[in-house]
Amino acid sequence: MATPHRVVDSIADGIAGGAKGLILAASNAAKGAGGAIMTGLDKPFAAITGKEGPHRIVDRLANGAVDTVTNFVDGGVIGGMQSAGETLMKAMDQPPEQIGVPPDIDRMGMGLFKK
Repeated sequence: MATPHRVVDSIADGIAGGAKGLILAASNAAKGAGGAIMTGLDKPFAAITGKEGPHRIVDRLANGAVDTVTNFVDGGVIGGMQSAGETLMKAMDQPPEQIGVPPDIDRMGMGLFKK
């Protein structure tokens, strides 16, 4: 049903999806750059000892921090807002379903949301 609140919800979901994509891209870019630097720093250690260097401790800590922030923002902040938004939308669905107010935009003859 294309009621006004569901149209707004659809737009908000698109914005949240875009934000999630940006956060994931930034996270992957940071981890990729860090990985490339760590690989370069490993070469002297591997040539001498055959093992990774001690700088890998920092790499693992940094990756853990990036993952923690990414999961908090994605699942916590954005996920929480999406969950609250869906709860609100379900509550707002009842009046149109029960009494038809506000009306379904597609039934108003506007044809804005027809597939």
